[in-house]
Amino acid sequence: MIEHYSEFASRLNRLGSGDRAALRRSAGNMLEHADGRALTAFYRCLPNNIPAYQEEKWFAIACLRFLWDAGDEERESLPELLRNMRSQGLLSDSVVHRVEILLDTPWDQDGYMLKKLYRLIVLVRQKNGAILAFQELLEDLLGWNWENQQIQRKWARIIFGTKQTEKGEDNDAD
Repeated sequence: MIEHYSEFASRLNRLGSGDRAALRRSAGNMLEHADGRALTAFYRCLPNNIPAYQEEKWFAIACLRFLWDAGDEERESLPELLRNMRSQGLLSDSVVHRVEILLDTPWDQDGYMLKKLYRLIVLVRQKNGAILAFQELLEDLLGWNWENQQIQRKWARIIFGTKQTEKGEDNDAD
């Protein structure tokens, strides 16, 4: 289903300012709490073959996308942005704790994980300003509840692991 992301992103980019604002206002909220304008904008953009059980995650991405302006620059994954902020000393202990809690939180219908993710993304946007790689974030959200915690392990490895230098030496990301 992720192969339909470019079609989805293209449709989102063609939305008018009112529809963009409606989706931006819904950022951090589950689909069931969206207003009528956000719902209609979302469903106009959503490819037809996306299963209903994935719609919440596609909606989250649509809303989070509009926290940034339409002009897209270089994109980075959320774990990479957090790693870069950590290596620059921009992540406080409380933010590190937020990340740890997020990694322990499943995606559920109550929206708790989405609200935590939204707050973390807003924080990253304020401190860094870089645009997220939304397709990669969607891929991660679609696999978030896998039993083997593959996505959470990937995030932890990127954010808190050591980076290989060009000489093959390990450097702590601190």
